[in-house]
Formats: sequence, C-alpha cells, structure tokens
Amino acid sequence: MKDDKRFLTLAASSILFLITISSLSCTQYDYSSPLPSLIEVRLKTISNKIEFSPLNNFILKVTSVEAIRANQTRVVINEDINATSRTTNVYNTLDFRARDSSLIMGQGYAPPGDYIGVNLLIEPGAQVILRGYQIITVSRGDDFNPQLTFRHPFQTKESTPTIINLTVDLDSTLVEGAFQYYFRPHYYISSIH
Repeated sequence: MKDDKRFLTLAASSILFLITISSLSCTQYDYSSPLPSLIEVRLKTISNKIEFSPLNNFILKVTSVEAIRANQTRVVINEDINATSRTTNVYNTLDFRARDSSLIMGQGYAPPGDYIGVNLLIEPGAQVILRGYQIITVSRGDDFNPQLTFRHPFQTKESTPTIINLTVDLDSTLVEGAFQYYFRPHYYISSIH
C-alpha cells in the first residue's frame, strides 16, 4: 500500500513538473504576419498562321506551375484557390480564351514579396488538329526540356491579386516541316498586373 502511495505521489509530481515546464516555454510573442497575396497565372496564345477555332486544337499538358521567389523558394500554384494539390491539366492553346488571355492555368495564395518569375512543367501535344479532321504530327527535338522558365521580376502585395499572362507564340513554337510541325517553344511573360 505504501509503495502504491509513493508511486502515485511520484507520478503526480512528475506530471506537475512537466506541465510547469511546458507552460514556461509557451510564452506569447508579439509579431505581425502579413495576409497572403493571390497569384493568378493565365495563358495567352499568339497565332496568325493557325486560326482560333473550336475545330482547331494544339494542347499543352501542364503538370506543375510554380512562382519563384527572389530567395529561390517556390510557391506552388494549383488549379484554383480551393485546390489542395495539382493534377495534370490539358489546355488547348487555340481556345478562344487563350487568344484573349482569359484561360486560367492556376491560382494560389502566396507570401507578399519579390518574385523573379514562373516555372511550368509541360508536355506538348503529339499532334495539331486543323478544321476538326486534319491531323498533323508534332515532333519534339532531342534537346527538349519540359520545364519552361518564364523570368520577369514582379512583386506581390498583401491581400492584392497579381495576374501573370504567360504568352506562347505558336507561329514561332510550331515550326512547319514538310509533313509535320517541330515543337520549338517560344514563350515569355507578356504582362503582370
């Protein structure tokens, strides 16, 4: 009986000691945390050789969109602000929304601050479809790099959206061959607002 009392006293003392120590380490510090900004990435396509039409199609499969901060850390941009992760999405570069820069590729909350650009991990479509029935093969070179790096410094501000238009110039990207197109990506950031 004495051993049980001694054990309970020791256990209670140990628990009281641990609670006291843990409460000392939970000191409240004054600090301010900024509200996040919103980054929205849109696709814009320039094409004078192939018209924008529901019957024309050249797709880009996008696996990853990231905003690159000035300190080289990356901010993942998902499909929209409610998404918890990104899946591979397919975008038709000849969609009317791409002509008008209203084809949204991703949205995400990000820390306010300085950024140096955007990275995309893509896979171009294997074919261009014209007039709904004409299929032209698209060939990638051996030196093809699936990561497109758009470099243009920008700054995000607290609680303020930043819209980035990524432009793909299809007239330069799809180089005409005798019986196929060759994919040589020509892209840049056309505007940030």
